[in-house]
Amino acid sequence: MFRRFLAAIRSFLGLFIRGLEKPEVMLQQYIDDMRAQVPKLNDTVAEVMKHEVLLRNRIEKLQKEIADLDKQIIAAVKLGPQYEEEAKMLIQRMEDAKRDLEETKVQYEAAQKASAQAKLAREDYIRTMNQKIQDAMRAISRAKQAEMQERLAGLMMSFNQGDQSDTLERMTEKIEERAAKAQAKVELATSGVDARMQEIRRATVSSEVEEKLLEYKRQLGLAPPEEDATKTMQPIPEQPESTGN
Repeated sequence: MFRRFLAAIRSFLGLFIRGLEKPEVMLQQYIDDMRAQVPKLNDTVAEVMKHEVLLRNRIEKLQKEIADLDKQIIAAVKLGPQYEEEAKMLIQRMEDAKRDLEETKVQYEAAQKASAQAKLAREDYIRTMNQKIQDAMRAISRAKQAEMQERLAGLMMSFNQGDQSDTLERMTEKIEERAAKAQAKVELATSGVDARMQEIRRATVSSEVEEKLLEYKRQLGLAPPEEDATKTMQPIPEQPESTGN
């Protein structure tokens, strides 16, 4: 039972961690980690090369020391038998220097090989790192493209499922309902008593205009006079005909 519980916990934690792992973030961290190793690698290669340089300097120093001892030995021998002990001591020192020189040369050859191998290892790491960085950058680009496609797919699904179109349809229906209701109110208002009164007023105005027109015609003799009719307008006097000189 306890094992099943632990397995369930591990499964839950694994699922939780996988949910937190954003591919492009993880790949960018992977690139940063690889680049962070370059300074450490440079320090290691520099340390190996430093040993080679120290051995080369020691070889040059021993060669110079041997050359100086050889000159001193020659000078001691020339000074005569009384300097033979000093000459022997110088010869012993020169032999020791020669043995030290041979051993140093052997070490120097090994150090040269180690330096060459370290340089090759660094070059291989840089080349491999650059290749992996390019692969990671391409993967990041694909991840971003996939994310954009997921967003687009979600947007399209929202349209297909009616998340936004439902709102559009509902609002359109409400607007149409308001417009229909307003039109009904107008029709109701124009079909009532007020509308009929307006029609009566319009008919009255039209009748008055017709009567005025008829009265003008009668005054001008274009219409027969009305019997026992009270005229509201004065006759228009005839204009005398003008005579030419």
